[in-house]
Amino acid sequence: MKMKKDYIIRLIATLVISGVLFFGSATVNKAALEGQLYFSDVIIKVGTELTVYGQNFLRQSNVKLFYDDQEVALGATNQLGEFTLSFIIPPSGRGLHAVKAIDADYNTGSGLVLMESWIELSKNEAAIGETVNIRGTGFTPLTSVSFYYSDTPLIVTPSIVKADLTGSFSVNFAVPERFAGVYLVEVRQGDYINSQSLKANVWLDINPEIGLGKALDVGTELNIYGKGFKPNGQVDLRYDGVSLLVVNIDDKGTFSAQVVIPAGAGTSHSLTLDDGQNRIVREVWLENTSPSAPVITLPASGEALSYPFTFGWEGVNDASGVEYVFQIASDSGFGSILLEIKGIKVSQYILTDNEDINNSPAASFYWRVKAVDGAGNESGWSETGVFDKASLVQNLGLVVGVGAGLVAIILFMWWVIRNRR
Repeated sequence: MKMKKDYIIRLIATLVISGVLFFGSATVNKAALEGQLYFSDVIIKVGTELTVYGQNFLRQSNVKLFYDDQEVALGATNQLGEFTLSFIIPPSGRGLHAVKAIDADYNTGSGLVLMESWIELSKNEAAIGETVNIRGTGFTPLTSVSFYYSDTPLIVTPSIVKADLTGSFSVNFAVPERFAGVYLVEVRQGDYINSQSLKANVWLDINPEIGLGKALDVGTELNIYGKGFKPNGQVDLRYDGVSLLVVNIDDKGTFSAQVVIPAGAGTSHSLTLDDGQNRIVREVWLENTSPSAPVITLPASGEALSYPFTFGWEGVNDASGVEYVFQIASDSGFGSILLEIKGIKVSQYILTDNEDINNSPAASFYWRVKAVDGAGNESGWSETGVFDKASLVQNLGLVVGVGAGLVAIILFMWWVIRNRR
């Protein structure tokens, strides 16, 4: 953005340059030939390319091109005394600058170009708090420069800035804490204003870090802090599209929240934050390491069991939490599964009755168990355990034995009571 004065100066400069090109050739060139120069543009910026076309110079002669007495290009004229040369505008201050060409016979042609100031941002968009560089060229040398962020003074580093001898400067600033949007970064020097637009994005700090290469466990607590969101609004935190939490945003556009990663497959999941104006989507990767296979402990291999059947194994530890899958089959290859229980949360299972096992003609039964963590990663199966069902005779003997024991206890108690009398 330029002030009205800047446009007036540019208009006057263009008229002056045109007058020099039209009237000045005879005055500037005192040699036998009157060199004439034409430019691809008469309003220039540092770092851009300027092409110079020359006429009425010595034929087939070397020709040198100067910018403010600094040699910037070397070439030659053709059989008509013409040439075309280009050069990159070197760092220089605001205002008129002379471009001059001289051939081998010292025939000279010259003209004026107008340097305008220019600023460039290192980024077109940045998150709140992120560092952005401002580079300026074409400013008045050794003159103070001030900075604004949508008409508010902007803190830059270094804090005091003057254009150098070539009219250039370079400073850094941190994007101020305001809600997300598009802001004007302004550089002012006297009555001149240069500006560029910057899109300020929301800023998020998530601890621990998330994303590819940052595999987390189910149940991990994420501490989330945000800036630049809709002031006095609410932000909805969703995990794979399901809302986990809705939190309030303060009048400065900041909020903090804590969410726990729910159970899910060991792969990529989406964490979305949405305040109605800003929608941020980040990836959460869950760990995909399988837990260890359980080690079975009881019953002893080949033991004859009576109901209730009790099976046990050593517990498996995993940061994502563990559940177990338990199977009983009538064959060692588990081709005929009689029982499968999922979601067991302890390292033991007690079976009180099962018709499939009761009615099976198999002499022996086989069982195994595996662990599944909260991210869905499965261990291998444990070793296979073997057990038999206690026969009716064995069960009857047990009943008789227990009954005889009870009778003996009753008789003993009767005898004790009788002898006390």
